[in-house]
Amino acid sequence: MKGESIMPNPAFFNLSEDKRNLVISVALEEFSTANYDTASINQICKKSSVAKGSFYQYFADKLDLYVYIMTLAIEKKIAFFSNILDEFETLTLLEQIHLLFIKGIEFAKVYPQHAALGEQFSKESNATAKQAVIKEGEKQSETLFIQMIDHAKIKGEIDGDVDTLALSMMLQSLNKTVNEYIQNKFGDISYKHFDEGASKLVHSLLDIIFNGIKKR
Repeated sequence: MKGESIMPNPAFFNLSEDKRNLVISVALEEFSTANYDTASINQICKKSSVAKGSFYQYFADKLDLYVYIMTLAIEKKIAFFSNILDEFETLTLLEQIHLLFIKGIEFAKVYPQHAALGEQFSKESNATAKQAVIKEGEKQSETLFIQMIDHAKIKGEIDGDVDTLALSMMLQSLNKTVNEYIQNKFGDISYKHFDEGASKLVHSLLDIIFNGIKKR
């Protein structure tokens, strides 16, 4: 990616709002259904009725567009979660994670294409593209799980010697697994219809992490 910024060139913002949204929508569809290397700028240009020459007036290259789309998706998810962050001060780490997992399931139901984009990213094999997205994501905010874990250590809720990064990776992997399970099990049923079942599953999984599998 050329330069340090992932923002589109100024010419992109000179387009009408409808045209910008069309380009974003088409790019979101392309990147959510194909990995980075096979995603096609030609298809994005064709479906959004943008000349290929004009595309390079808007974005430096495919990586520039990819990171921009991923950044918009990250921002949408942060905004979706923002209404529960105020509750965190009154919750234990276990309760916080439980709430995040359930909210993550809801996000996938409300924004299925963004969830598909996240799924594609989790399988992304292009190291350059993946690292560019991670780097930009870290600019926006530190990993929420890491913040939560470190805060729980300060409060004395969990052992201070627990490896924060390892636990964060475990919880993120678990979150992905829960989302896949719920989607496969309940399909198109509305989130509110399987809230109780999802909550029970999440609680059981987190109980194993926090309390182990030894006989009590």
